[in-house]
Amino acid sequence: MKPTRQEQILRLLSETGQLHVEEAVARLEASPATVRRDFNQMAEAGLAERIRGGIKLVNEVDLLPFRAREVKHPNEKLEIARRATAFLNEGDVVFVDGGTTTLQLADTLPPIKLRIITNSLTLAAAIERRMMGRGPWEVFLTGGYLFPGTGLLVGPSAQYSIAQYHADWALLSTGGITETGIFNDNEHVVESERLMIKHADRVAVLADESKFGHHAMRHIANLDQLDYLITNRQTEASRPFEDRQGTKLKLIYTS
Repeated sequence: MKPTRQEQILRLLSETGQLHVEEAVARLEASPATVRRDFNQMAEAGLAERIRGGIKLVNEVDLLPFRAREVKHPNEKLEIARRATAFLNEGDVVFVDGGTTTLQLADTLPPIKLRIITNSLTLAAAIERRMMGRGPWEVFLTGGYLFPGTGLLVGPSAQYSIAQYHADWALLSTGGITETGIFNDNEHVVESERLMIKHADRVAVLADESKFGHHAMRHIANLDQLDYLITNRQTEASRPFEDRQGTKLKLIYTS
């Protein structure tokens, strides 16, 4: 499906952080009036901030709006999700947190019976659209507070709900990976991710190459609590994770 003009704008914006009307007109072959209208609509929707002559990425302490993050590295994220779902077996119970990479799981779930427990309304809706009432998957949503702009259920109710389950797998996104562990920018989702790790037999973290070598605000877990790191390709930042003798952690590249 061809991306909409506003999705194309978001992709350009993710590359540079700022985008001016003149550049968008040249790149998209649209009129200045059309581009200005798109910019205004995106600012009103919280997808960008208006600046003089253009727009910039939203400067959020917690999380960028989900749609603004979703457009980065889409093909790589799809391949990472496809590799993660290859681990799943008939009847598995799977924790999945909310993230732009884990969202791709909705398109890569194998046609076997699975029970998906998630705090992501976006993921649940995507799986439901794919099933069209006939799929082999059961989806369980945690309770909790709907964090604005993210589609995530967070807070004590979400944490209590997660703690009542036990899963074969936890498939998680992350905001950063270093040799001290995995990180997330939003403290509201960290506790839920920690509980998913605690109550799962095996844990796989799905992360494109940009996440390696970077911290985020809150530490989620140490590397020895994880079983797999799945990423799209080898980089200088990922090499230190390749040889971890004496640990259970395995690094998997999709290409």
